[in-house]
Amino acid sequence: MERFKNILVVHEDGENGRATLARAVELADRNGAELTLIRIIVQIPDDYKMLITAMTPDEIMQESVREQEKKLTQYVSSFAIPISVQVTSGREFIEIIRQVLKNGHDLVIKTARGMTSSWGMLFGSTAMHLLRKCPCPVWLVKPGSGERYHRIMAAVDVAPPEIGENDLNVKIIELAGSLARMEKSELHIVQAWEKPDENFLSGRLNYTPGEMNALLHESENMHIHRLHDFLDDFDLHGLQRQEHVIPGWADDVIPEFSGEKKIDLIVMGTVCRTGITGFFMGNTAEKILHKVTCSVLAVKSDDFTTPVSLEK
Repeated sequence: MERFKNILVVHEDGENGRATLARAVELADRNGAELTLIRIIVQIPDDYKMLITAMTPDEIMQESVREQEKKLTQYVSSFAIPISVQVTSGREFIEIIRQVLKNGHDLVIKTARGMTSSWGMLFGSTAMHLLRKCPCPVWLVKPGSGERYHRIMAAVDVAPPEIGENDLNVKIIELAGSLARMEKSELHIVQAWEKPDENFLSGRLNYTPGEMNALLHESENMHIHRLHDFLDDFDLHGLQRQEHVIPGWADDVIPEFSGEKKIDLIVMGTVCRTGITGFFMGNTAEKILHKVTCSVLAVKSDDFTTPVSLEK
């Protein structure tokens, strides 16, 4: 987590927003990082503009921005480190990403504010847009998640060295390990692997039950050794670390494991360039994000390019 030196926090009203900002303040203080709090004001709908006569819509927006800047400046003064304030108007996720592009932020922290029940998504539309399009890591904090995380999951999909790149998996392990050390939490490193189709093996290829079991055992051992070899390059000493190689589809394994183990935070990849193996592609990642009910720290590959531009 020491890599983050220019953190952007999205303002939320209430205790949940204050708790998220307090977590960001602690991280910024540890890292010696700059910290900015941003608030996005919704623009006046076109249908209402014609009804406004005392002031022009632009004048109203400018006055609203000044008022919010004053309030936020007073709000952040109670924290122990300096916090810059930024207020702008527009569509929330676009303005957040523009702020990242303009000022070189290396981490966005936002309170998740979607559904929190077992039948609803934790992450709302702004969060999902950020997970897809924000060029820097995005940390979505579940409301009421407590002052510290007790259990952190690093969700990886390690590729064989000869056919794929593991750059994003490296990021995931480094961030999850660093955060687990900072929070003094358990670190669960999870690798899902897809079993060969048993019906195909027994039907088309005429495998006997014994041959199928041997193949499945060999495949599982291959994934276990691959994960162990990958982790040998990291300094994870002193951590409460557990490794889990679990058969099944990642979009089933990751949410189920996080629920069973009461994981507080998942560190995972969300988007990568086409053709690279070794971590979750967009569709799988989104399926996972639709199912999990804990905080998420999502990272992308270094060459990811956001579709959002600075021009309005």
